[in-house]
Amino acid sequence: MDAEYSPNLENQSEYKRIHQLYANSLKAVPATILNSSLLLVLLWTKVPWEIILVWFVVILSASLYRLHKVKQVLRTSSYLDKPHKLGLRQFIIGSSTTAAIWGASFLLFSIYTDEAYSLLMIWIASATAMGGSMSLSPSKYAQKIFVCLIFIPAIIMNVLSGNEFNVTMGLLCILFLAVLIILGNNFSNLVNDSLHLENKNQELLYSLQQKNAHLEQSNQELTKTKEFLTEQTLSDPLTGIANRRSFDNTLIREWNRCLRRQYPISCILIDVDHFKKYNDNYGHQQGDLLLQKISYIISTQATRAEDLVARYGGEEFVVVLSNASHDDAVMLAERTRKAVEELDLGHDSSEHITISAGVATMTPDNTQDCYDVVHKADEKLYEAKNSGRNRTC
Repeated sequence: MDAEYSPNLENQSEYKRIHQLYANSLKAVPATILNSSLLLVLLWTKVPWEIILVWFVVILSASLYRLHKVKQVLRTSSYLDKPHKLGLRQFIIGSSTTAAIWGASFLLFSIYTDEAYSLLMIWIASATAMGGSMSLSPSKYAQKIFVCLIFIPAIIMNVLSGNEFNVTMGLLCILFLAVLIILGNNFSNLVNDSLHLENKNQELLYSLQQKNAHLEQSNQELTKTKEFLTEQTLSDPLTGIANRRSFDNTLIREWNRCLRRQYPISCILIDVDHFKKYNDNYGHQQGDLLLQKISYIISTQATRAEDLVARYGGEEFVVVLSNASHDDAVMLAERTRKAVEELDLGHDSSEHITISAGVATMTPDNTQDCYDVVHKADEKLYEAKNSGRNRTC
């Protein structure tokens, strides 16, 4: 059944049984028509043609109508839209009608046939009953009704006839009916157990899919949490730019990359002039706000994907520029200094906030350490501050 799986195991088992009954009928109904045609041909010369023809037309019409309804139900899966007991009841009515017409053949034709033809009728009816019993195996109730409606008229006719041969045939029909019911019951148990097991597997699959979906969601949340924590450990909580740890990692990585390719690497150390005095005069909140504004200005100047702007510590910032010449680094530092100066970040109009910058550039080799370029930039920053601040060296 192609309907979407529902975790309601009991209902699913019932729907699968009904679906299997209808699906089996696609083969069982044509077989019934074939057996009816065979009986028509064999008895045409023994039974008045109007009697057997009416019987054949009735069973053919009922079978074709039943086949039409079966195809319609399977195409629309209409049994899913109604209680499963109603869908099963409608099916049993259709199969029982066919069986009753078959049973009526004994009442209609027996008086016109001899022992050989009666035995032939029972043989064809037995084949029909066996085929129907197999196709109706998903429902024990439908199965028992079908075989009983076929055989009971034959049993009554033969046992009550008083004829020794007919009585024997009647007793054999009783025995065959009992065996057919027992075998059909066992086969029905196997079919229903198989359907139940299949549905149980679907329930386990559904449960596994739910758990996998939950696990995938948990993994996504865990990944987001991990990324957030990683970002938190590599970013400065005040300014939002990279922190000292991120700077160390990036410096080592970019130094090694420039070492392999023999590119220059530049480092700019930036210090906010007279920041301690500003912080003491206006408080830590204003001091933090000032650092945020300056970090933003620096970030707008170093815009290449490989450039790194980080908070080095306190009021100091550092910029790492891979594959950048000394002149390029000086130009970037000078643009940054002028941008800070021009924005007039002071607390009042009588005060200007400025920065000092030290720039160093090296082409790495195996005799040097990555922090050598930082030390040189620090020396240049010291020189800038001793030269009067608000300058780049």
